[in-house]
Amino acid sequence: MKNDLVESFSGIRGIYGESMNESLAYQYAYSYCQLFKPHSLIIAGDTRKSTPILKKAMIRAFQDCGIEKIIDAGIIPVQVCEYGVQKFKADGGVYISASHNEPEYNGFKFLKKDGALLYQDQINSLIKEVYKNQEYVTKDNKTKIIDKEKEIIDNYIDFVLERVGKTKTKGLRILIDPNGGSGIAVLKRLFAKLGVQAEIINNQMGEFKRLIEPNDQSLKYLQKELKDESFACGFDCDADRVVIVLKDQIVSGQYVLALACDSLLEGTKDQIVVTNDCTSYLVRDIIKNHGATMKEVEVGEMNVVSEMEKQGSIIGGEGSCGGVIIPPIKCRDGIMTVCLILKMMADKKKSLDGILDDYPKYFSERAKLTCSSDKVFGIKDKIEKYFDKFEMKKTGGSTGGLKILIDKSLYIWFRQSKTEAGTFRIIVDGDNQKKVKELLNQGVKLFNKFK
Repeated sequence: MKNDLVESFSGIRGIYGESMNESLAYQYAYSYCQLFKPHSLIIAGDTRKSTPILKKAMIRAFQDCGIEKIIDAGIIPVQVCEYGVQKFKADGGVYISASHNEPEYNGFKFLKKDGALLYQDQINSLIKEVYKNQEYVTKDNKTKIIDKEKEIIDNYIDFVLERVGKTKTKGLRILIDPNGGSGIAVLKRLFAKLGVQAEIINNQMGEFKRLIEPNDQSLKYLQKELKDESFACGFDCDADRVVIVLKDQIVSGQYVLALACDSLLEGTKDQIVVTNDCTSYLVRDIIKNHGATMKEVEVGEMNVVSEMEKQGSIIGGEGSCGGVIIPPIKCRDGIMTVCLILKMMADKKKSLDGILDDYPKYFSERAKLTCSSDKVFGIKDKIEKYFDKFEMKKTGGSTGGLKILIDKSLYIWFRQSKTEAGTFRIIVDGDNQKKVKELLNQGVKLFNKFK
């Protein structure tokens, strides 16, 4: 396989026509059936041109394995697919997408019977199974294929409305850029039910007018389109990520998670919110107002999900990427996040700017550095010794995060990438912008000194 192929706990992805192709899709789908022996599956995907081609190959593999029932959920966001697995009591599923990667990429994520991604050991076993010299035996094809796209979307919309509750969102204005992605059909129907005045631009499926990843660069243009007391949101291709845009700022992912927690925790007590270990203490400060506590785990969506299951959490996520997870769905949900923010605006009768003005101010800076892979462990050890007078938190073992607590509201975080060899990430977060910038510079200098 070519170098662009990524096979990890987050899924399989590569450039279509190069490392990603129908043959690989067939091999993965067939091996998935051999390992986990499902009787019924859900299959869905995003709006990339290559998605129907990969989907056809995977359905053929499922049929060859003798799967009894395939529920075709069509083009839907990944969180809607996960919810569909639960609602239809399927034994698992597959979602075809390369998420925030550009259109030339595609890939797939395999799901367990609870709708969540496979656990780390399960995906590792699947990857090994794919590369065995196995014989593909075709069974009698008696597979039923059932179209349930509309019903699955309806179920998801009902779930969101249940979480949002009876709130007077009618009349609120919002500008939405799904960028031709899988969220379009859901967003149109959902906001019509909420009575929200939603202007949806770039709403032709499969037509990508900007970079797929929603970030400061790709969404800055939305600021020019905003009207008074409205906000904009941009989604990636599978709608699990959302970025919030105001006239004078693009809202940090840390604030997005804080907003969602503030909204959903209203009226609760003694909740445990699970986050990754590079989530801002802004979230800690906001959830304290609801009598909740924050528990940190290693970076990674499934690491957060696993701990949320243990703690019985009603919300969690990764502030570092603005990801918000709301059970029983066990992945990031950008659509639900926006609805929770709208709910809070309606309940408080405030603009989003006004709500954020009441929040404590935190600042984040980050750096991405490289070195030879064999030096990464040594660098981390030296950094740990340098900061040995400060309180530290470690997650994920030798390859996990190292977080140094400078004071109660300022930290510096180090971690090697698990998907990019020789890549090292540094994040600094705190309530003093000058100290944050200085600490990041110090971290970069230490890295360059020790490498």
